Amino acid sequence: MRLGIPLKGEIISPSSEAEKFVRVNLIDGKIDSIDDFESRDSLVGEVDFFITPKEEYVFDFLNMGAEPLVTPTDEMNIDDVVSAFLFRELYSYAII
Repeated sequence: MRLGIPLKGEIISPSSEAEKFVRVNLIDGKIDSIDDFESRDSLVGEVDFFITPKEEYVFDFLNMGAEPLVTPTDEMNIDDVVSAFLFRELYSYAII
């Protein structure tokens, strides 16, 4: 699984406020590696899920087969987001 996450500092943020974008690579439910990306656009086609703290434009990710998800709070770091993903505590855009 490959998770795309926009970050401001070490906390998830909307893409418009992000200082960096990361791809978190999960293997067997554990973080295998974290790759930095220069921009949001560079993540398109490189992730299976794109995770944000609030709704935003995600059709580019949908068109490339990634599922957009929303966190329950905007005070989450990478470990919190991964844990919420694994325990199915993230929201689908379809139910918001």
